Parts: sequence; structure tokens; C-alpha cells
Amino acid sequence: MIYDFFYNWFNGFLSPLLSFILGWVAVFIIGVLITLNIPIILGWVDRKLSARIQSRYGPTYNGPFGLLQNIADVIKLMGKRFITNRNVDTLVLNIVPVALSLLAFIMVFIIPWGNPNLILVSVPFNLLFIYIAMALSPLFVLLAGWSQNNKYAMLGGFRGAAQITTYELSLLLIFVGVGMLSGSYNITTIVNAQSHIWYIMYLPIMFIVFLLSSLAITERAPFDLPEATQELQAGWKIEYPGIRYGLFFIAEYVRLAIAAMLLVYLFFGGWNGPVLPDYIWFWAKTAVVTFVLMSLRWVFNRPRMDQLIKIGFNWLLPLSVINLLIVGAVLFY
Repeated sequence: MIYDFFYNWFNGFLSPLLSFILGWVAVFIIGVLITLNIPIILGWVDRKLSARIQSRYGPTYNGPFGLLQNIADVIKLMGKRFITNRNVDTLVLNIVPVALSLLAFIMVFIIPWGNPNLILVSVPFNLLFIYIAMALSPLFVLLAGWSQNNKYAMLGGFRGAAQITTYELSLLLIFVGVGMLSGSYNITTIVNAQSHIWYIMYLPIMFIVFLLSSLAITERAPFDLPEATQELQAGWKIEYPGIRYGLFFIAEYVRLAIAAMLLVYLFFGGWNGPVLPDYIWFWAKTAVVTFVLMSLRWVFNRPRMDQLIKIGFNWLLPLSVINLLIVGAVLFY
């Protein structure tokens, strides 16, 4: 892993304690750079793709092909004043965006980046740690809606917590099923188990469930009900201006990137592929999955909130349970 590389390099001419500290500083800086660049890159791709689907150009002025548009937006957000309504819970209001961006930062730290050695910090059962980071987000969404003393924010917070909690159950069962099939909850082991046949051949229904659940958890359209503009303005983000809103922007695109990478790792063999280097296979697969996730917002209509919950509980959750039982029966009998 990358931390071991820096530790061993520093340890060649420094003390072990200083090498330990500098190793963590190095991977921290790399993690911050990755986390900050994901929304800049994916945000530009999302804008361009949306524009092409709608027969327009998208960003064109800031930099070549509009590549610097998101950087210009970040600079603009940093200059905005923090103005909100009265009687807000200031402590919670300020903690939530930092906490959500920190959860995204943790996922960046523990997931491989296209190669078993390209991981900032290696932890056992990193798939479960990623799920834990995702599972904590409903709490912060609900706190964000409650802290703003705004009816639209509160409704958006309730919607977000209900939506994410509903689809996280299906997501957990998928992780359990893939873990049972591969014998591990470590992403590298799961990828290595797909060296001959990808798991999408074994678990096509689980793939569809994971695809829909990941859209719901990241609040991507058509599952963007917690911040539906026509109903709730910006939902649970309505009272967040400036850089605080920018932190939500970072967390959203990092979760989208992690969801696309997990789809590749769990169902498309990760970095496995013939002839070409492993990282090229991984990033090619991830690019295709990311384009699909981004395109779905312009293909399907937004369901009502009750329909969204029914889809999760009445369809996706039973399908996840049935697939888990089938995997258990095949493995043990």
C-alpha cells in the first residue's frame, strides 16, 4: 500500500517514529488531493454529459472546453458570506458538512484505486468499513435538516434519512452475498475471486439492486427527492451557502465515484482483464459505469416519495433476501 511505500522510504534515512509521522502526512496529502479533484473532474463530466443529452454545449468559457468551470465555482463559493435564518443550531449546522465530507475522505483512504497496491491505507474487511461510512450518512442528513429551523430543510432531512436507510438494507445484503461467494469482505480478495468469471454472471439481479440502491444513497436523479427543486427548493441543503455547500458537493461526487468503483469491484472483475495493464481495465470499466450512473438522471422520471420507499421495501429488499438465500443454498448444499 502507499503508506508502506512512504514509511519504508523515509525509514531509510530517518527514525521509525519520524517515518511513521511523515508517512501519514504523505498519504493524508494524497487523500486530500484525490478527494478535492474528484468533484472537479466528475462535475465537469456530469455537466458536459447532461448538456450533450439536452443538445447544448455545457461549460465552455473557463479554460479549454470549460475544464476550469468547477474551479471557478469553488472560488465563487469561497467568497460567499454565511447568511442563514434565525434560531438555527449553529454547532450542528457547521459540523454536518465537515462530517459528510470526512466520511467521503475515509472511503477514499481505504478503497483500492485500480490496483491492489494502489491503496492509501490497507485495512482488513475494507468493504464493511465503506458500508459503515455510507451507513452513517442518514444521521447527518437528518441533523442537517433539523438544525436549520426551516420546514423545507426538515422535510428534506426526513426524506433523505428515510431514503438512504431504506436502500442501505438492500446494499448490506448485497455485500453479505458477495462476501459469502468470495469468502472475504476484502475488496482485493473479491476481485481476485473473479479472475475467471465476473460475479455479474452469477448475480445479475444483485447487480440491478446495487445499481438502484447506489443511486438512491447518493441522491442522484431520479432518486433526488430529498432536494427536489420543484417541491423543497434545495431540501436539507437549503440554508447552506458558500463553502459549506461546497463540502456537500464534494461528498456527493465522491460517493458517486465510490459507488461506480464498487460496482466494478463487486460485479465486473475489478482490474481483471486480458492483455492490457490492470489499471487500464479498471478505469475503463469505471468510466463506463460512471457514464451510466450519470445518464440515468435524464432517462427516468422522479417517483413520489411513497413510491420510492415501496420500491426499496417491496421489491429490492425481497430480491436481495432471495438472492442471499440462493447464494447460501448453492454454497452450503
